[in-house]
Amino acid sequence: MKKTLSLCLALALLLSAGLSAAAAEDTFKVAGIVFKDEFTMKMVQQGYQDAAKDLGVEILIGNSMGDIANEQQLINGYVDMGVKGIAITPYSEEASSPMLREAYDRGVQIAVANIKLKNADFICGGFTSQDRLNGQKLGEFMAPVLEERFGKENPLKIAIIDFDAAIPEQSKARYGGFLDALTAYGFTYDIVAQQSSTSKQDNVPIIEAMLTGAPDCNVFYNTSAAFTAIAVQVVKTMGLDKQICVVGYDMGEQVAGQLLEEGTPLYCTLEQDMYTMGYKAVEQLVKTIRGEETECKPGETVYLAGIIHSVQDLPEVQSWLDRFYALSSK
Repeated sequence: MKKTLSLCLALALLLSAGLSAAAAEDTFKVAGIVFKDEFTMKMVQQGYQDAAKDLGVEILIGNSMGDIANEQQLINGYVDMGVKGIAITPYSEEASSPMLREAYDRGVQIAVANIKLKNADFICGGFTSQDRLNGQKLGEFMAPVLEERFGKENPLKIAIIDFDAAIPEQSKARYGGFLDALTAYGFTYDIVAQQSSTSKQDNVPIIEAMLTGAPDCNVFYNTSAAFTAIAVQVVKTMGLDKQICVVGYDMGEQVAGQLLEEGTPLYCTLEQDMYTMGYKAVEQLVKTIRGEETECKPGETVYLAGIIHSVQDLPEVQSWLDRFYALSSK
């Protein structure tokens, strides 16, 4: 009897130890790294934290503040601390890859958000947006609106402010996708004005000159939130708010406020889904570590569709703005 009891106790202890080890393995630490202290990165960070909470793991958050040396220090520090994985919005397509590969070689899983890294077959997965697809989504959304407003008998008269001079591939994709979608819908169009800018602030005279030289413009397409905000101001100042339909790319506090204004010339903009990028990166990381089925294959990157914000759904725009203020105050 005593021998049987001792055997049962030994088995219970072994089972308890096994369960404790499994529980410890299930509640490991991961890290989440962003590269700026501003709203878009706070959205990514919130996604990191919510996914970690939902999946029952602890997450440590770091910010490289746009410095590749800081990024390397954070990565090395987290590896030394024994984290099982790192979710990151890398600062550089090329410079970040070698240091992340080194972390992977030391036994740490890597998931990426907001960028598609070059030479990164080692990542367990990545999630970002794709500028041409987002441009196409804007064009598909706006096509029936523009048809109702202007018809399809005559070419649309489109003005574009871009950042081709700074990042040509990204810039061209943002307006190229938009134009492709209009063509697919059956529109013809004339580009009556197009100007490149590398500034976020000093674009009032540029846009004024564009519209002065293109008095028949009826669609003004912007490739960034900064451009959108200024274009709306200029269109209103020049008294063209009834003539011109403004379309934006990216979301921001000022743009959201302009969408909410009565009689605004801004019809819509597209937000890159930074929150979901962060959430899915940590989800991919944790499921990979646990050996579970994942959404993304190792070494691959999934493109997430952007979110349209428009005058068609002002309560949703207000909800976005409320969330912006809540996150910005953290």
